[in-house]
Amino acid sequence: MTLPDVLYQTTPQWREIFWLSFGLWVIAEFWVGSRDRRVASGERKDRGSMFLIVVSVWIGIGLAFAAPAAAPWAHLALPPAPLFWTAIVLIWIGELFRLWAVVTLGKFFRMQVHIQDEHKLVTSGPYRFLRHPSYTGGLLTVTGIGLAMGNWISVAGAFLCLFLAYCVRILVEERALKARFGEAFLAHKKRTWAVIPPLW
Repeated sequence: MTLPDVLYQTTPQWREIFWLSFGLWVIAEFWVGSRDRRVASGERKDRGSMFLIVVSVWIGIGLAFAAPAAAPWAHLALPPAPLFWTAIVLIWIGELFRLWAVVTLGKFFRMQVHIQDEHKLVTSGPYRFLRHPSYTGGLLTVTGIGLAMGNWISVAGAFLCLFLAYCVRILVEERALKARFGEAFLAHKKRTWAVIPPLW
């Protein structure tokens, strides 16, 4: 029985680079999640969307890792080196972009939808162009993880699971922002994309 054709396992160096990148992503996400432990006054309006995102991420990642063995026929028949390095760049750019969004929001960033008493509408940094840049970063990272498997089902599974969860979260989050900021948020919405310029 041959091993499944997994892109990042092509060489020992690629395997190390992938797992280092994956591990740092997990550590960064634990740091982002830890911010919700801080006490903040205000009102939670999450409606279970954070739980949906967490479950969707790990289902998507699970599909990504399982696909090379379960569906080897979906192997991406592309030059391995450019494919691998594209995957690694997506993982890193995605997480760095997400962290930029988190740092820009500062104390207003929460994993749950939480409108704080002193909440302000942030329109600087990546929020000048995107309303949800941390979600853009998240999608880039999981797409990179899927691509590192060298399997198109891995890519689709990782991306779509998180994308669908983000669709639900954005409906919840933007309803809360509109209720809090009214016309200011609607004006911000008109001049920005949600997650993926110029598509959405």
